[in-house]
This record gives sequence, C-alpha cells and structure tokens, in this order.
Amino acid sequence: MRGLLRAAFAVGGLTAAVKLVALLKDGLVAAQFGNGAALDAFLLALVIPTFLISVAAGTLPAALTPAYIAQREHRGTLSAMLLAGAVLRRSYRWLVVLSGVAAIASLLLGWLPGARLDAETRAMLPLLALVLAPFTLLQGLCAAWSGLLAAEGAYGASAFAPIAQPLGIAVGIVLVPDPTVWTLVAGLLAGTLVQAGWLAWALRSRGLSIRGVSMSHVPHDERTALSAALDRVRVQYLPAVAGAILMSATTLVDQTMAAWLPVGSVSALGYGTKVSSVLMTVGAMALSTTLLPHLSALVARAEWTALRELERRLRWLLLGTTIPVTIALVLFSAPIVQLLFERGAFSAAETATVSRVQAAYLLQVPGHLLGILYVRLISALQANRLLTIGSAINLVVNIALNVVFMRRYGVAGIALSTAAVYAVSCAYLAVVAHRRLRAAEAESRHAVQPGSKPPLTRVAEASCASAA
Repeated sequence: MRGLLRAAFAVGGLTAAVKLVALLKDGLVAAQFGNGAALDAFLLALVIPTFLISVAAGTLPAALTPAYIAQREHRGTLSAMLLAGAVLRRSYRWLVVLSGVAAIASLLLGWLPGARLDAETRAMLPLLALVLAPFTLLQGLCAAWSGLLAAEGAYGASAFAPIAQPLGIAVGIVLVPDPTVWTLVAGLLAGTLVQAGWLAWALRSRGLSIRGVSMSHVPHDERTALSAALDRVRVQYLPAVAGAILMSATTLVDQTMAAWLPVGSVSALGYGTKVSSVLMTVGAMALSTTLLPHLSALVARAEWTALRELERRLRWLLLGTTIPVTIALVLFSAPIVQLLFERGAFSAAETATVSRVQAAYLLQVPGHLLGILYVRLISALQANRLLTIGSAINLVVNIALNVVFMRRYGVAGIALSTAAVYAVSCAYLAVVAHRRLRAAEAESRHAVQPGSKPPLTRVAEASCASAA
C-alpha cells in the first residue's frame, strides 16, 4: 500500500509539473497569437489526431497490461516480452493507417456543413493536416510505449516524458524572432519526437524491444500460448475502444447542449471546468497509471484477500480526502474564479455564472476518482466489456439529466448533470467490479491440477468465449 501511494504521489507530482509547463506554454501562445485564424487552423488540425490517438492508443494499456502481467507471472518474462512485442508490431501497422485517416479527416474538417471558418483558416488547414500527419504516428507510439513502461513499473518516464511537447512549443516561441503557426508545428513535432525517443530509450534500458515481434520468429512451443494471449488482448481492447468513444461523446453532448442556451454558455462551461479538470487530470493520471499494474499482479497471483483489502483501504482513503477538498473548493468557488479570471472583459456577472458552473462541476471529483479505482479493477480482471456497458449508461443518463437540469439551472445544470453521471457511474462500477471479483475468486477455488491452466487464464478464456 505504501509503495503504491508513493508511486501515485510521484506520478501526480510529475503530471502536475507537465501541466504547469503546458499552462506556461498556453500563456506564451495566447500572448503571441491571440484568437487569430492561424491558431484556429492549428488547433483544428489537431482535433481529430488527438481524438483518434486517445481512443485507439490510449486504451491499449487497459487491454495489454493485465495480459502482459499474467503472462509474466505464469509463463515467465520472455513470454511476456514476446506478447508485448507482438502487440506492438500489430499496433504499428494500425498507427500508420490511423495517421492517414487523421490527415484525410482533418483535410475535410473545414468543409463540414456549419463550419464557420474564414478564408485564411480554410487555406491553411490542408497543409497543416498533412504536415501534422507524423504527429499522429509519433503520439500513438508514445501512448503504446508509455503503457508498456507502466506495466513494468517505470511510472516516472511515462508520466514525465509528455513535458517535451509543451516545452518544444515554448522554446520555439521564445527563440524564433517572429513566431508563426509553423513555429508551433515545428515545436510540437520536435517535442513529440523527443518524447518518443525518451520512451524508446526507457524501454530499451529495461530490455524491451521497440521493434515488435513477428509470429514467424516466435519459438514453436510458445506460439499457442502467445496466440491465446493475443486473443485475450484483442477481446479486451475492442470494448475499451468502444467505451472511450462513448465517454468522449458525453463531452461533445455537453458542449452541444450548452450551445442551445444563451450566448456565453459554452464559454462559461469551458471556464468552469478549469479547476476541476486540473484536479481530475492529476489525480486520474496518478491513480490509473499506478493502479492497473499493481491490481493486475494481484489478480494474476490470485491474491484475492490482499486485493479486497487494498480496494477497501483505497476506497476510504479516496473518499476521506476528496470529499473535504471538494467541499472547501465549492465554498470558495466564487473567490477562485474572481482570482483566476475577473479582469478586462471578464465581468463580475460572468464571475457569478462561472462560479456556479465550477461549483457544480467540482461535485464530480469524489465519484470520478473513486470510479477510476473500479475501472482499473475491472480492467485487471479482464472484463472491459462491462466498461462499455457503463459508458453507454453514462451517455444516456447524461443526456436525460442535461435536459432536466439545464431547464432549471441553465448552464450550471449541465455541470450538475455531469456530477450526477459520475456518481451513477461510480455506483455501477463498484457493483460490477465486486461481482466480477467474486466470480474470479470462485473460479480460483477449484484445485489447479499439475499442467492445467492458471485460474486467471481460465477466467479470461471464459470471458473471451462469452464475448465471442
């Protein structure tokens, strides 16, 4: 428990440092470019690549880490490395395809019906989309390699390496005498390349190859076991992707429904998320990065008593820390907004609106962070299809509560709906996680005969069969 908490605090601190550098970069970008057409084109060209990478590569650890650790526990380090290499080789192929899809989709983005872009933005977007195509590939590599490093317990490299991206942009703006949007592009690509190189070096230093492994190079006696492990990764990966898409849709729904309200509601919603997003990003990164390998190892070793005790202690620790912090931030929401934003065109009336939105958004923090514990437990138990069901429930509940609350509370009602959704989600995740844990524990009670498959392998194969 102490080792896990130390790792979580370390990851949280490194993530906070990355966010601080990103905030400083945003200040430099705002001072140099304002809200001009060039910046609009740059940000628009990044929308689809960022979304595709978060969905396709960002969900890979949820599928790979439990299988990788189970393979390492039951068949040895070499077998686990072969699994990682085979998964990486397949992911490289898809990342190349994904880069092309992102570039083409970004080219078309400016011509969608209802897109209100000026001529300058439309003219820049195609070239930016093509030049940024390598970003999709590099960022996908970084996401895949970070997940593998986390599975090996190298949390620091995976948490701190992203600092290279905002640092690259900031250095470009400072050093170039007359920065343009191409300075941002060059800084982003250089930073992402440094990040990828850093992660590649970290992997190689741990004896892991970044080249990937072809099945033709796998020893014959390992092929059957490796094929079965790859099937388990595939079965867990597809539901994780579907769940990520559905969760992304909830954010899109919130922004779309905010646009139905009076002018300024979308901006108020954006400002109101700033403080809560920092808390949840840092907390979520710290928890999700460190929890999954630790829980996966306990599941692979069938240490159910230790797993239950860890879940109980983390549950009360999270509730005991997040609830008081949330109450304090809600009470001081107005002064926080006033301190951060009330200057220039941002009036006292806007402070009042944004502070209500922020207070409602902050209510989601306990449910959101506690939910991450159960998300990682479900992934460790190789039951990601339950997360897809939960994400679908979240989307439906989110739309329904948005309609109800926004009529009564305006834009703050959308934020309140989000908090309620995370409370419902946390309750669902807790119930299905405990149910899945009991099923895995019951499976492991059966005596394992010499030469038979380990309990987790049998449970995972049952999951594969039910998914098929």
